[in-house]
Amino acid sequence: MKKEMLLYELHPALVHMPLALLPTAAVADLISVTTGDGAWARVARRIWVAGSIGGLLAGVSGLAASQEVRLETPRARDMTFLHGVGNASVLLGALGVTVWRLRREPTAATVALGLGACGLALCTATLGGKMVYELGVGQPASMRDANAPALLSRDAPLLLVRDALRGVQWLVTRAREVLAGGRPLAKGAAGTAPEDESLTLSSPVAVFHGPGRPMPQA
Repeated sequence: MKKEMLLYELHPALVHMPLALLPTAAVADLISVTTGDGAWARVARRIWVAGSIGGLLAGVSGLAASQEVRLETPRARDMTFLHGVGNASVLLGALGVTVWRLRREPTAATVALGLGACGLALCTATLGGKMVYELGVGQPASMRDANAPALLSRDAPLLLVRDALRGVQWLVTRAREVLAGGRPLAKGAAGTAPEDESLTLSSPVAVFHGPGRPMPQA
Protein backbone atom coordinates (compact mmCIF):
# COMPACT_ATOMS: atom_id res chain seq x y z
CA MET A 1 0.00 0.00 0.00
CA LYS A 2 1.42 3.39 -1.05
CA LYS A 3 2.12 5.64 1.94
CA GLU A 4 3.56 8.79 0.37
CA MET A 5 2.90 11.11 -2.55
CA LEU A 6 5.23 10.60 -5.51
CA LEU A 7 6.91 13.34 -7.49
CA TYR A 8 4.96 12.71 -10.71
CA GLU A 9 1.72 13.22 -8.77
CA LEU A 10 2.63 16.88 -8.22
CA HIS A 11 1.50 17.77 -11.74
CA PRO A 12 -2.17 16.75 -11.41
CA ALA A 13 -2.21 18.53 -8.04
CA LEU A 14 -1.08 21.82 -9.61
CA VAL A 15 -2.85 21.94 -12.97
CA HIS A 16 -6.06 23.23 -11.43
CA MET A 17 -4.40 26.57 -10.66
CA PRO A 18 -3.87 27.74 -14.27
CA LEU A 19 -7.01 25.97 -15.48
CA ALA A 20 -9.08 28.03 -13.06
CA LEU A 21 -7.16 31.32 -12.97
CA LEU A 22 -6.31 31.90 -16.63
CA PRO A 23 -9.91 31.67 -17.95
CA THR A 24 -11.03 33.88 -15.06
CA ALA A 25 -8.44 36.50 -16.01
CA ALA A 26 -9.43 36.35 -19.68
CA VAL A 27 -13.12 36.78 -18.88
CA ALA A 28 -12.36 39.67 -16.50
CA ASP A 29 -10.41 41.40 -19.28
CA LEU A 30 -13.28 40.78 -21.67
CA ILE A 31 -15.70 42.44 -19.26
CA SER A 32 -13.32 45.36 -18.82
CA VAL A 33 -12.96 45.90 -22.57
CA THR A 34 -16.67 45.62 -23.29
CA THR A 35 -17.87 47.74 -20.34
CA GLY A 36 -14.96 50.12 -19.85
CA ASP A 37 -14.87 49.28 -16.14
CA GLY A 38 -11.28 49.71 -14.95
CA ALA A 39 -11.90 47.71 -11.78
CA TRP A 40 -12.20 44.52 -13.82
CA ALA A 41 -8.89 45.33 -15.55
CA ARG A 42 -7.11 45.74 -12.21
CA VAL A 43 -8.51 42.46 -10.91
CA ALA A 44 -7.61 40.65 -14.14
CA ARG A 45 -4.02 41.91 -13.99
CA ARG A 46 -3.48 40.25 -10.64
CA ILE A 47 -5.17 37.05 -11.76
CA TRP A 48 -2.99 36.90 -14.89
CA VAL A 49 0.11 37.02 -12.69
CA ALA A 50 -1.19 34.31 -10.36
CA GLY A 51 -2.34 32.14 -13.27
CA SER A 52 0.99 32.43 -15.08
CA ILE A 53 2.90 31.48 -11.94
CA GLY A 54 0.58 28.50 -11.52
CA GLY A 55 1.13 27.62 -15.17
CA LEU A 56 4.90 27.67 -14.73
CA LEU A 57 4.69 25.38 -11.72
CA ALA A 58 2.30 23.02 -13.49
CA GLY A 59 4.45 23.06 -16.61
CA VAL A 60 7.69 22.22 -14.83
CA SER A 61 6.04 19.43 -12.85
CA GLY A 62 4.41 18.10 -16.01
CA LEU A 63 7.70 17.98 -17.89
CA ALA A 64 9.23 16.08 -15.00
CA ALA A 65 6.26 13.71 -14.81
CA SER A 66 6.68 12.84 -18.49
CA GLN A 67 10.01 11.26 -17.57
CA GLU A 68 8.76 9.44 -14.48
CA VAL A 69 5.64 7.62 -15.65
CA ARG A 70 5.44 4.53 -17.81
CA LEU A 71 4.02 5.16 -21.27
CA GLU A 72 2.71 1.78 -22.32
CA THR A 73 2.13 2.40 -26.03
CA PRO A 74 3.23 4.70 -28.88
CA ARG A 75 -0.22 6.30 -28.66
CA ALA A 76 0.28 7.14 -24.98
CA ARG A 77 3.76 8.47 -25.72
CA ASP A 78 2.57 10.75 -28.52
CA MET A 79 -0.53 11.88 -26.66
CA THR A 80 1.81 12.94 -23.87
CA PHE A 81 3.89 14.78 -26.46
CA LEU A 82 0.89 16.69 -27.83
CA HIS A 83 -0.27 17.42 -24.29
CA GLY A 84 3.13 18.91 -23.49
CA VAL A 85 3.44 20.95 -26.69
CA GLY A 86 -0.07 22.31 -26.25
CA ASN A 87 0.56 23.28 -22.65
CA ALA A 88 3.81 25.00 -23.62
CA SER A 89 1.88 27.06 -26.18
CA VAL A 90 -0.75 27.95 -23.59
CA LEU A 91 1.92 29.04 -21.13
CA LEU A 92 3.73 31.19 -23.69
CA GLY A 93 0.46 32.88 -24.60
CA ALA A 94 -0.41 33.47 -20.95
CA LEU A 95 3.04 34.87 -20.19
CA GLY A 96 2.81 37.19 -23.18
CA VAL A 97 -0.54 38.56 -22.04
CA THR A 98 0.71 38.87 -18.47
CA VAL A 99 3.79 40.88 -19.47
CA TRP A 100 1.60 43.18 -21.56
CA ARG A 101 -0.97 43.59 -18.81
CA LEU A 102 1.58 44.51 -16.14
CA ARG A 103 1.91 47.98 -17.67
CA ARG A 104 -0.99 48.32 -20.07
CA GLU A 105 -4.75 48.07 -20.14
CA PRO A 106 -6.44 45.13 -21.89
CA THR A 107 -7.23 45.40 -25.58
CA ALA A 108 -9.37 43.39 -27.95
CA ALA A 109 -6.19 41.69 -29.19
CA THR A 110 -5.01 40.62 -25.72
CA VAL A 111 -8.52 39.42 -24.88
CA ALA A 112 -8.58 37.33 -28.06
CA LEU A 113 -5.13 35.89 -27.29
CA GLY A 114 -6.14 35.10 -23.71
CA LEU A 115 -9.37 33.41 -24.72
CA GLY A 116 -7.55 31.47 -27.45
CA ALA A 117 -4.98 30.23 -24.96
CA CYS A 118 -7.79 29.14 -22.65
CA GLY A 119 -9.48 27.27 -25.49
CA LEU A 120 -6.24 25.44 -26.23
CA ALA A 121 -5.88 24.68 -22.52
CA LEU A 122 -9.27 22.98 -22.64
CA CYS A 123 -8.03 20.74 -25.46
CA THR A 124 -4.80 19.84 -23.67
CA ALA A 125 -6.71 19.18 -20.45
CA THR A 126 -8.93 16.78 -22.39
CA LEU A 127 -5.84 14.96 -23.62
CA GLY A 128 -4.57 14.78 -20.05
CA GLY A 129 -7.81 13.15 -18.96
CA LYS A 130 -7.65 10.64 -21.81
CA MET A 131 -4.06 9.79 -20.92
CA VAL A 132 -5.06 8.91 -17.37
CA TYR A 133 -8.53 7.43 -17.72
CA GLU A 134 -8.30 5.77 -21.15
CA LEU A 135 -4.62 4.86 -21.44
CA GLY A 136 -3.79 4.43 -17.75
CA VAL A 137 -0.82 6.82 -17.69
CA GLY A 138 0.24 7.32 -14.07
CA GLN A 139 -2.27 4.84 -12.71
CA PRO A 140 -0.96 2.58 -9.90
CA ALA A 141 -1.27 -0.55 -12.03
CA SER A 142 1.06 0.94 -14.65
CA MET A 143 3.61 2.43 -12.27
CA ARG A 144 5.33 -0.72 -11.02
CA ASP A 145 9.10 -0.41 -11.52
CA ALA A 146 8.71 3.12 -12.92
CA ASN A 147 11.14 5.85 -11.86
CA ALA A 148 8.88 7.75 -9.45
CA PRO A 149 10.72 9.33 -6.49
CA ALA A 150 8.88 10.41 -3.36
CA LEU A 151 7.67 14.02 -3.46
CA LEU A 152 8.99 14.85 0.02
CA SER A 153 12.32 13.08 -0.36
CA ARG A 154 15.58 14.98 0.03
CA ASP A 155 16.43 14.51 -3.63
CA ALA A 156 13.02 15.56 -4.97
CA PRO A 157 13.89 19.20 -5.89
CA LEU A 158 16.98 18.15 -7.82
CA LEU A 159 15.13 15.30 -9.53
CA LEU A 160 12.28 17.66 -10.44
CA VAL A 161 14.66 20.02 -12.23
CA ARG A 162 16.61 17.18 -13.84
CA ASP A 163 13.52 15.42 -15.17
CA ALA A 164 11.94 18.69 -16.32
CA LEU A 165 15.03 19.44 -18.41
CA ARG A 166 14.90 15.92 -19.80
CA GLY A 167 11.25 16.51 -20.61
CA VAL A 168 12.12 19.64 -22.60
CA GLN A 169 14.81 17.73 -24.48
CA TRP A 170 12.37 14.95 -25.26
CA LEU A 171 9.69 17.36 -26.54
CA VAL A 172 12.20 19.06 -28.85
CA THR A 173 13.57 15.75 -30.13
CA ARG A 174 10.10 14.32 -30.74
CA ALA A 175 9.00 17.51 -32.50
CA ARG A 176 11.96 17.26 -34.86
CA GLU A 177 11.09 13.65 -35.64
CA VAL A 178 7.49 14.56 -36.43
CA LEU A 179 8.36 17.60 -38.53
CA ALA A 180 10.99 15.66 -40.47
CA GLY A 181 8.45 12.94 -41.24
CA GLY A 182 10.71 10.17 -40.06
CA ARG A 183 8.55 9.12 -37.13
CA PRO A 184 4.95 10.34 -37.48
CA LEU A 185 2.51 10.57 -34.61
CA ALA A 186 0.82 7.35 -33.57
CA LYS A 187 -2.81 6.88 -34.56
CA GLY A 188 -5.17 8.30 -31.97
CA ALA A 189 -2.51 10.51 -30.37
CA ALA A 190 -4.73 13.56 -30.81
CA GLY A 191 -7.44 11.95 -28.69
CA THR A 192 -9.48 10.23 -31.37
CA ALA A 193 -10.07 6.49 -31.12
CA PRO A 194 -7.31 4.58 -32.94
CA GLU A 195 -8.34 2.38 -35.83
CA ASP A 196 -6.07 -0.37 -34.53
CA GLU A 197 -7.38 -1.39 -31.12
CA SER A 198 -3.99 -2.95 -30.36
CA LEU A 199 -2.79 0.59 -29.71
CA THR A 200 -4.87 0.85 -26.54
CA LEU A 201 -3.62 0.10 -23.06
CA SER A 202 -5.57 -3.15 -22.82
CA SER A 203 -3.18 -4.72 -25.34
CA PRO A 204 0.18 -2.92 -25.09
CA VAL A 205 2.71 -3.28 -27.87
CA ALA A 206 5.64 -1.83 -25.91
CA VAL A 207 6.51 -0.45 -22.53
CA PHE A 208 8.37 2.83 -22.09
CA HIS A 209 10.13 4.02 -18.96
CA GLY A 210 9.62 7.64 -19.74
CA PRO A 211 9.29 8.75 -23.38
CA GLY A 212 11.40 6.75 -25.76
CA ARG A 213 13.20 4.61 -23.18
CA PRO A 214 12.21 0.95 -23.58
CA MET A 215 11.63 -1.25 -20.56
CA PRO A 216 11.06 -4.98 -20.34
CA GLN A 217 7.41 -5.94 -20.00
CA ALA A 218 6.55 -6.65 -16.36
